[in-house]
Amino acid sequence: MALKQQIGPRGYLNGLAVATLSYQPPFDRAGIIRTILVGNISAADNWTVTVGGREIMRFRLLTTDNQRIILPPIAAAAAKPTFFDYCRRALGLDPSIPVPLGMTATIASVGGATADIQIEFLEVDASDLNAGQTNHYMGQSFLVPVFGSLNASQAAAGIVQFDTQIAPPWVPALFTNTPLPVNWAVDILAMFFEALSNNSFSGAANHVGGTQDIHIFKNQTQLLSRVGHGPLNKSVAAAAGSANIVTTPLSQMYAPFENDFENADNVLDVPITLRGGEALQVLHDLVGDFTGGEVFARALAVFICKVTVPASSGGQL
Repeated sequence: MALKQQIGPRGYLNGLAVATLSYQPPFDRAGIIRTILVGNISAADNWTVTVGGREIMRFRLLTTDNQRIILPPIAAAAAKPTFFDYCRRALGLDPSIPVPLGMTATIASVGGATADIQIEFLEVDASDLNAGQTNHYMGQSFLVPVFGSLNASQAAAGIVQFDTQIAPPWVPALFTNTPLPVNWAVDILAMFFEALSNNSFSGAANHVGGTQDIHIFKNQTQLLSRVGHGPLNKSVAAAAGSANIVTTPLSQMYAPFENDFENADNVLDVPITLRGGEALQVLHDLVGDFTGGEVFARALAVFICKVTVPASSGGQL
């Protein structure tokens, strides 16, 4: 790769307490974003990464909990990788984002939250980039995180389908038993689940409900199970005596991202593959007392996906 050497092999850009940060290579070269970090966030929000006005990735970042996959390392989790580290080291795939000559990459909050944003990039000859590269804005192959959650308040225990997907708008619906469009392909390579226990403390009494396990169906057939339940996804019980939420894992098979410490156990030995016409469904198994209603929007799930769009859609997502 023909690197421009004026600033050395890598360059860095940062903004403090900002809602957006843009990177544009100089007039004579292209760029490759290697890493994005978003820390010290002011509020829970979605963050988008766009190139040439086209959204490449979308991240859900909370001020608490364990799925902050582009947060800088913190003392309690010093070895935590970012999404970009994990893809390279655990999956052996490069999620870098090409920024062609004349294009601008922008990281921005959707709802106006601010944060400290850092970008690490390479600067290369314009001819080193082409639409055949992963995450190229005019290409067909994308390596991206897709977030899922259950946002609706729950009034009773049971097995409940995820109702929210956080991803670029061109990514097909993956969690609601919706057939994949013709000629599309999605491979789920790794999974990370957040367990949650909630005490609604309604009427001055404890009412504790929580997640138990995850159910995953492909084409109406349950995966990762022989006995009806799926991977464990149980939290330590919420404290008695007040309304509170706990996301400290008690029993987990696919640890939340911030707790996996680059462990390849979250990588699926055989990816969950979806092709045109096939459908996936992801559900929480909820147990406990739901008097007063329980909220599980913070129990995020993260799926690292390779998404292949039809040739006819290249550059027209």
